[in-house]
Amino acid sequence: MSQATCATRRVAGWLFSGLSLLVVLPALAKEAQPPEKLPAPVTAPALSLPELLQLAHEKQPSLAAHRSSLAAAHDQKKALDRLRYSPAGLAVADLNIRREQACVGVDIAEANLRQAETQVAYNVTRLYFTVLYARAQQRVADEVAVTFGLYHGIIDDAVKKKGAPKDWTTATVDKLLVYKTLAESKREEATQGIQRALAALKEAVGSCADLQVAEQDLPELKLNANKCEIVAMAQALRGEIVMTEKAFDLTNLEVDAQGRHMCPGQIPTFASAGDIHSRQVPEEHANGDYRPGGIPPEMPPTLVGSRKSRQERARDFAARAQAVAQKTRNLIVLEAESSYYRLLEAQNKSAGLRDAGKAGTRLIEETPKDFAGLQKVKVEDVLTNLVLGAQARSQYNEALWQYLLAAAALERVTGGGFCPDLASTLAKGK
Repeated sequence: MSQATCATRRVAGWLFSGLSLLVVLPALAKEAQPPEKLPAPVTAPALSLPELLQLAHEKQPSLAAHRSSLAAAHDQKKALDRLRYSPAGLAVADLNIRREQACVGVDIAEANLRQAETQVAYNVTRLYFTVLYARAQQRVADEVAVTFGLYHGIIDDAVKKKGAPKDWTTATVDKLLVYKTLAESKREEATQGIQRALAALKEAVGSCADLQVAEQDLPELKLNANKCEIVAMAQALRGEIVMTEKAFDLTNLEVDAQGRHMCPGQIPTFASAGDIHSRQVPEEHANGDYRPGGIPPEMPPTLVGSRKSRQERARDFAARAQAVAQKTRNLIVLEAESSYYRLLEAQNKSAGLRDAGKAGTRLIEETPKDFAGLQKVKVEDVLTNLVLGAQARSQYNEALWQYLLAAAALERVTGGGFCPDLASTLAKGK
């Protein structure tokens, strides 16, 4: 059989199989049942700031851990109170002092929980406004990218034909392409920023499920803050100050507790019932802003020696605890003053850029209208106006975001004493 005959038969086979499919497929289509509709994907509800704060209060594991520590402190106090009326309690020489220390331990645990609640609220608020900020930047980049894309298409087509304006050149087309690409890059940056902020917000809330944030513009604030009042509230309400001062009381009581044991020996301290180093002490940072570190407390689980020597050593640790409390107070004052000045800076910047941001919006909206209406607007002016308008709006968004973060930080720094009421501000801005 010749090669030509084989080729002819192969082609005939392909044609026959193709015709067979044309005949069979319609029949199969008639017999086939319509596919079942897939269930619609479940989308997470969009949550407001108050809803996110409430969710974090209920679900954040760190708060659950601090509540457990507080419960343990209460249980310790109850156990010592019950021991007071038992025969075994009569043999404990320092029982009354240990009961006093247990009461102080409850105060420390309560202060620790309050501080944790304030920190969690700040984390949620910060990330919530970060989502809103990234969305605002995304909108600016998207508007500009679309506008540059339209101009690029129009001028690129016109340059390829005869009769285009003299100022429309291939260089103009390249400029538009560059601006369009840069705007698209910024849009992608903002898009990924939204996703990263939402992922961090999910952790701050303590949720395993994905979260969505309700659509909302960045609100404009009008706050009045007084530095002396900020510092006073921070010193009165910050949990760290309460904890370190109570820790001094705790250590000072240890001197009396050791004095109740007359005989020389190895006597347990309050630290034998818990780890006083479980709380992290801020480390000192030498780069960027001045951020000095705190002093960690000290107390061994046991003191050894005669009654007098044990008391002397306990007094040494009490003196250290007093220094820890003073250092903590100094650090809180520094943080309060720094946060106050950051608020002023952010407030002044946002106020100065507000008019520029509005002018930038007008440039982005009106310049294309003038150009399309055959006004005497050069394409170079269009490019300049669009870029300038986008920069003004972007910088105002950033300044407003920094102002909101500074307000939230000041609430945290004062232990909730300074209340900017950001939730009400958001409701008014809708």
